[in-house]
Formats: sequence, C-alpha cells, structure tokens
Amino acid sequence: MMSTLSSGQVKKVPELAEVREYANVLHVRGDAYEGQMWGWSVHYEPELIEENALFELPDNGDGMKQEQRSHYSPASFTVGESGIWFLSLLWENGREAEPVEFLDVAPVEAASFDAASSAAVTTS
Repeated sequence: MMSTLSSGQVKKVPELAEVREYANVLHVRGDAYEGQMWGWSVHYEPELIEENALFELPDNGDGMKQEQRSHYSPASFTVGESGIWFLSLLWENGREAEPVEFLDVAPVEAASFDAASSAAVTTS
C-alpha cells in the first residue's frame, strides 16, 4: 500500500516481517535511534533500568517533594503515523522476551479520502 500525503510525499507501507527484522536489529544493538525508514519516522528506545531514579511527586500541600525509587522502562520501537499506518513493538516482558505488538492501519477508503473532492464519500 502506498500513501500520498498532501505535501505529495509518497510513503511505502512495508511488509511487517521487514519492519520486525529492522526493529530486532536496533534492539540487539541496544542504542537509541531516531530516523526515517520507508518514508516514515522511526524511533527506538532501549530498555532502561534505574535502581535509584529521582522523582518529583506532589506532597500533601501545594508543593513537590523528591523521592528515590527504582524505575523500569521497557525497550520500544515505533514506526509510522497513527491514524494512517503505525506499528509499535514493546519489550514489556523483558529484553529477551518477544515484544508486544500494536498495529494501527486506517481503512483504505479513509486513507485516500480527499475532503476537497466534490465526490468525497465518508465511510463509517
């Protein structure tokens, strides 16, 4: 599937196997990444484990207090644009586990909808 944006830029919707392979390469490297692939924005954040992270929390009054706690953030990979085509992988069960996957795909009719067209038809 190809998607043409109002700017005229064409973005390719790649095969999911190709995206998963790319995400796994980034995950094995373990370095944060931000770039473009297939014409879409790509982000990868490695797993973060902090034993003594410093948090600012509201106190019982109008102020804030600082507190140290352990903090865990799973590795994550995202590509695409929500509402058009978007895939995220989240290694929420640990670095070595299979990632949890979320895919957001707009229906073809909605993706090619042109509000300026006199023949525009909406789908529900």
